[in-house]
Amino acid sequence: MRRLLPALLLVLVAAIATAGCESTFDKAAKLRAEQGTIAEVEAVDVEQTQGITAETLAIIPSADGLMAAVVIEVSSTGPGLLWAPIEVKLLDSAGNEVGTNNVPGADPTLIHLPSLAQGEKALYVNDQIAITGTPTEAKVTVAGAPVTAPLLPGLAVTDQVVTEDPSFGTTWTATVTNNTEARQQQVIVQAILRDGKTITSAGIAIVAGLDPGASAEVQGFFLGTNKGELEVFAPAGNAADGSGAPSPEQAGDATVSMG
Repeated sequence: MRRLLPALLLVLVAAIATAGCESTFDKAAKLRAEQGTIAEVEAVDVEQTQGITAETLAIIPSADGLMAAVVIEVSSTGPGLLWAPIEVKLLDSAGNEVGTNNVPGADPTLIHLPSLAQGEKALYVNDQIAITGTPTEAKVTVAGAPVTAPLLPGLAVTDQVVTEDPSFGTTWTATVTNNTEARQQQVIVQAILRDGKTITSAGIAIVAGLDPGASAEVQGFFLGTNKGELEVFAPAGNAADGSGAPSPEQAGDATVSMG
């Protein structure tokens, strides 16, 4: 299991650390960075896919104003999508861009929607968008070629628990089991806390490679409060024929682009 940060956030973390004062946020960011390396990819060039709409369910800035989490609900009135590029631009109240997930060096798991079945809905969660202001809305673009083959259901999630860590704040753990017939190359495990109709916290964790029948324990960090009921999702990113998410090694050598 790995936990990655965008290149810009790594620069911010390094700058803060050299100032000599290490906050709880700094410690959490360093732990995330230690669990993986940034893939050398270019920013995604996205062009909206017809029949796909997106609704922003939550934008959650961190307490120090350095980063934000987003929860986006993506819906399909027509095609299904698999490992589809997604761009989120965060805007302030004046309409100025204050953050985006689509930056050079972003890990592919932060700029892709694992899967979206025809006529269904899926969540996109990202808790690692570096910001330079206060975001109030999100502009979302979802790309990708339509998929006609049936997509696999989400992976089984059990033993999900919220804990309070004295060093890292509110964290969550869960066990993910690949109950599909295909190896899942990169499993994006998404977690939210929902207080009534309000999403108060969001976080993700990544499982790099999970064979059919295999299980993995994951741990993630939350941006937001510790209020609400825990919900954890692990959508499939590979179809039965293996198409979809590349292996982490392949993803690190690729340039992701859409015409």
